[in-house]
Amino acid sequence: MKGSCSQLARCALFCLFMSRLHICSAYAEQWWTSSEASWKPVSSDYNWSHRRTGTRPDWSPYFGNWLHYRPSELLSNDKSSNIVIEGKHVRPWTVGRMCKFLRQKDDSGKDEAFELKSIYEESAKGDWAKGFIEKRINTADREDDVPLWQLGHIFNKTPYRVTALPCSLPPKLEGVGAESSRVTIVMPDGCTVSGPRWLPTNEEADELQQWKDKDGKNAMRFQFCELWLAEGTAESTKVGAFVMYDGITGELVQIFRMKEVLLPNESGDDPEKGISMDQLESTIDDKSRLIRKDIVDADMLRALRCGESLDNVFQQSHFTSFAGRAVRCSSPNGAEEECTTNMAAGNDGASNIVASLLAPKGKEAQHIDIRFEDGVYLRVPKSFCPGTFADDAEVCLELGSLRLDDGGFHRVRMTGCRKSGGFDVCAYERWQ
Repeated sequence: MKGSCSQLARCALFCLFMSRLHICSAYAEQWWTSSEASWKPVSSDYNWSHRRTGTRPDWSPYFGNWLHYRPSELLSNDKSSNIVIEGKHVRPWTVGRMCKFLRQKDDSGKDEAFELKSIYEESAKGDWAKGFIEKRINTADREDDVPLWQLGHIFNKTPYRVTALPCSLPPKLEGVGAESSRVTIVMPDGCTVSGPRWLPTNEEADELQQWKDKDGKNAMRFQFCELWLAEGTAESTKVGAFVMYDGITGELVQIFRMKEVLLPNESGDDPEKGISMDQLESTIDDKSRLIRKDIVDADMLRALRCGESLDNVFQQSHFTSFAGRAVRCSSPNGAEEECTTNMAAGNDGASNIVASLLAPKGKEAQHIDIRFEDGVYLRVPKSFCPGTFADDAEVCLELGSLRLDDGGFHRVRMTGCRKSGGFDVCAYERWQ
């Protein structure tokens, strides 16, 4: 009887997933929606047990550069297309160094929590975390007029790493996922995505802008997405993007790029004592990885950063294999399933590895495609304001990069639509 109930539950979950997928018509072209795709449930602690951050009792230090970009420049109308080229159309508004420290925060030995302390130069923080970030006092090599800033948080283990965020919402939107965020390890040692997954329908978006609580205060919620692509052993080198929207109006608030390297554990630094950015930077084994200087495929790098379409960029490649993992959630707060694929040139169905796997066409006018000088690109919606996207139109946030070590290419996409409840699929794809 137990087995029958379990089978019925899995069948019901599968039907729910499929009904949500067909709400967004653009999904029909994706590899994870093909008849050959095989989905299986993901354990509720998968995203916790497969993390690389905060897994040891001592602090693990990362060092990075953060580059902030003004939406007003990214969205200006002086370009002939939606492709924005760094150095030609836009330059960083601010660039600065940051370091972050992570450690396991659990004396019971059960791995139920970890702690994060992030420390920023003034030029690294941009407009990030207003009202939460604070000026740091105990610095080791900074003058008082050039302060460091810090932000700390303790992350607790939850099913699927879903957590509640501060919010103020109309009663009808409580409990649908508008108040929550989740962390998804899309590919262990390869890719992580975090942020709220819920998107309002156009009708709900209008209601959010008009609603006030009993004290006359406007609605409040967060809408952001953090995308990471990792290279090297144990995520020793990472590139990332943080995209933040106004959770009520849907306007793009800020975009920043992150580049990070893992520092040696024996560096001995403690964020609760004096911090020297110069000393931390001096412990980096290979600074070329931080500035992403040694891209293997110079031709692809040139085509990508000059604004060639992804189709044209890939036609210049010599990729012979493709691997991917997709994770979908039943609701913004719900359970997850996974699907994997591996292809090689010459295999059945893989004769055109490139053309069948590129970004979905359409809705380009609603997205911007930012090309960075170091072989990274970022494709994001210009806005979630009411009317920008139809309720059944696909919305996509996408981060991709040329790989440093093997001449390959990888990317992560977070996709969904308003009608399905938001971003319900995260997919990591890698070409070699």
